[in-house]
Amino acid sequence: MLLPGNVKRVQIPLFKNKSIEPETEVFFTNALKTEALKSGLVSLQDSENTSEAVLQGTVTAVDVVAEESVIEAKNATYLPSRTVLATQYRVVVTINLVLQKKGSSEILWSGSFKQLKNYSAPQITLPVINTSNSLYNFSAKRQTLEVLAKEMMQEAFDRMLENF
Repeated sequence: MLLPGNVKRVQIPLFKNKSIEPETEVFFTNALKTEALKSGLVSLQDSENTSEAVLQGTVTAVDVVAEESVIEAKNATYLPSRTVLATQYRVVVTINLVLQKKGSSEILWSGSFKQLKNYSAPQITLPVINTSNSLYNFSAKRQTLEVLAKEMMQEAFDRMLENF
């Protein structure tokens, strides 16, 4: 198996990030480079000059949405009356990839990928705490994005090899 256009030397620059989620492009760039290296089918190049093609990626959207499953505290001792808490969040990521021949506008392959993954919301467990932990939420979202990056770039690289 080879990349489309029988490409063996490819440059993968840092993805463009059009989402509002900062630094997401790093997760996806690193995940794609890891897949390329694991395959043993291509050689990653540092510059376009030594490559046969450039594989460019764009994070077009990262949406984080509270799921509809909520806990409503009606008579809670430690929470304000009628407090509604989300129990999980859904992260939806959309990525576009384009493999373009070096020094040309010829597109050898392109693909769009969209995938989602849920993560648990911070839980309020102690009577003295009546706000959720924003650091946990940030960390959980980042971990979820890293897992999504690995899964999506594995699928993307496999599809590219199959020219599908």
